[in-house]
Amino acid sequence: MEPLTPIYEIAEEFSENTSRSLFLTGKAGTGKTTFLRNLRRHTQKQIAVVAPTGVAAINAGGVTIHSFFQLPFTPFVPTDAGRKNLIKKIKMTNVRRKVMQQLEILVIDEISMVRADLLDAVDTVLRHFRYRNDVPFGGVQVVYIGDLYQLPPVVVPEEWDLISQYYRSPFFFDSCVVQQQPPVYIELDKIFRQSNADFVNLLNEVRNNRLTENGFRMLQSRFEPNFKLSEHPDYIFLTTHNATANRMNKEEMDKLPGKTFRYEAMIEGEFSEKNYPNDPILELKEGAKVMFIANDGSYPRRYFNGRIGIVTHLDRGHIFVHCDDDEEDISVAYETWENIRYGVNRVSGQIEEKSLGSYTHFPLRLAWAITIHKSQGLTFDKAVIDAEWSFSSGQVYVALSRCRTLEGLVLKSPIRKESLVVEPSVVSYSQQKPSVQTLGEELAVAQLEYNELIVSNVFNFKFADGQAAYIQSLSTQHADRFNSEGIQHARKLRENVAALRRVADSFQVQIHQLFSTDEERLCQRLKDAAAYFKKELTQLIAQSCHSPAEIFDSEVSRDYKEGLKSLFIELHQKKHLIAGIYKDSTVQGYYRLRESFRIPSFSLKSEDIFSETEEKRLRKSRRESGRKRTARVPSYCVTLELYRSGKSISEIAEERNMALSTIENHIIQCVKEKKIQAVEIFNEEVVNGIRTLLENGCSIAEVLESTNGNFDYNQIRMIAAEME
Repeated sequence: MEPLTPIYEIAEEFSENTSRSLFLTGKAGTGKTTFLRNLRRHTQKQIAVVAPTGVAAINAGGVTIHSFFQLPFTPFVPTDAGRKNLIKKIKMTNVRRKVMQQLEILVIDEISMVRADLLDAVDTVLRHFRYRNDVPFGGVQVVYIGDLYQLPPVVVPEEWDLISQYYRSPFFFDSCVVQQQPPVYIELDKIFRQSNADFVNLLNEVRNNRLTENGFRMLQSRFEPNFKLSEHPDYIFLTTHNATANRMNKEEMDKLPGKTFRYEAMIEGEFSEKNYPNDPILELKEGAKVMFIANDGSYPRRYFNGRIGIVTHLDRGHIFVHCDDDEEDISVAYETWENIRYGVNRVSGQIEEKSLGSYTHFPLRLAWAITIHKSQGLTFDKAVIDAEWSFSSGQVYVALSRCRTLEGLVLKSPIRKESLVVEPSVVSYSQQKPSVQTLGEELAVAQLEYNELIVSNVFNFKFADGQAAYIQSLSTQHADRFNSEGIQHARKLRENVAALRRVADSFQVQIHQLFSTDEERLCQRLKDAAAYFKKELTQLIAQSCHSPAEIFDSEVSRDYKEGLKSLFIELHQKKHLIAGIYKDSTVQGYYRLRESFRIPSFSLKSEDIFSETEEKRLRKSRRESGRKRTARVPSYCVTLELYRSGKSISEIAEERNMALSTIENHIIQCVKEKKIQAVEIFNEEVVNGIRTLLENGCSIAEVLESTNGNFDYNQIRMIAAEME
């Protein structure tokens, strides 16, 4: 393992022991992926990882930005009206709401592809659902990871016409939220991929729009128009178009003698076709050139993502590959990619990952040719580049930076100078990089601030107050469905929580005054506060689970109970943290204290908290009728009742112990019979967009392609079913 550089260690400290958001960048091969992997595995913070596309999300071990935040695929306008309109469109389940409320650090991978307006939409959602409109991202620390010199954001002219009045460029750094809270700029500087100093300098010239004549001549010296790939089996051909890569791979495979072996992926649960890391049916012959698409998890490491080899032996269930410089062939093992969802552990209240599905296959793809787009993030010892028709200047840099040395690079076509021009706004932003000394000084200050923030946040009651306000709003907005005692109880509960918040806000001011000046007095004040808040919180907890409300609506009653439960848990956690923070107010002490918290059981102390609704009476009637006759209730009707009770499709599948696809087919049947509308499942903007595509003659496969893998086949069918 390569030793960590000082700048890498500074980045780790910023992410783990401060609350500062940071932009982690660096040239290809500097360790960004390693940083992300280590952060996911070792952080003590509540973490979620998102990325702009399905494939990027799977590779990063996270989910897409749109699915995590339930965002529409339309431009976001950062105005008050735009924010209100966005919140109205979002259908947020209780599980997602809880994840966002627990979230402490959000990692956004492949940030170069994230548009400024999308980032502002994320900011809007977090502020709203965390009840913290006064701070960027609702107080969540954000780690942006990526190389701005690689794939840029996609913005069509019509959309840019709409949002250009608010943004100087579509890049993330020109978003309103980044302008308000600029991240710490950290560039990893040790290149683990390139080993040739002249080549490193050449890449730097390209990145900074300062390509010298000498550098350009050096590049053109690698132009070999008569280079024959067939005579150099250890080279891979990088091109700009899928069709070219597919054609070359097929032609080379067809030239090989011998039997073709077919290996099928094992796909379990929910895993979108758009996110498959390779062909689900892999066809190979002995002698085929292949590329590994994953890093070897065993030791010693035999292969890495992008390593090229030749298939030497095939049989049923086994593939052997020989790579240059290896004495023995590699027996290729299966690799598994997970499609995850974030949830909250019912015992600890901590964010956890839950696998929705998996894709298991041999981590190989044919490697006579590959597109420059798909080569991003890979490492090649030897590569042939055909970039004459490159449609993006960034693509040329991506291709060049894939190689370890200049000697391993061959240009099949000459590179035009115009294709090496980098977006000026990217170059300008990159010049903000601070020195290691400046970062070290800033880190020391940020660590002290974070320790104070940790202690202060123990007494932050904004979320509790927001939950109490939400409970009260249910009783006022649906006053005709509440009894008067229930309305009065909700109002009094909000008043009491708000009063305690005001006391806590004043105490936070004292914490700030004492934190760096009088440690002994601070400890005593924390101890005194523990006694006071214990008494007040005990009373509030009792009030939150004793309600005289009668509610004549099943949906409102469900939301009301969930709101009370959320407030009940939050108050219990505050009581736990306040009771222990004075004993050890260090960052590590706080984490140990938080990890020791266990969610208490919640039950409302009133037998008639919810009035028997028409729906309940209907179910009771059905049960009684069922005793008199043996007619079986159709399975999809059971799913319908569970869905109407507020459960998500995946939760129903889990409860009924059925495949997700089965439950989705039930929902499709319900949509066909007009028992459910598509807008109940997806926001109206998405439904209208997909419906328009279908009405214009697009097939479901074409719709899948246009939504970048954010929806699967059955989800599109749900919307199509309504049109039948």
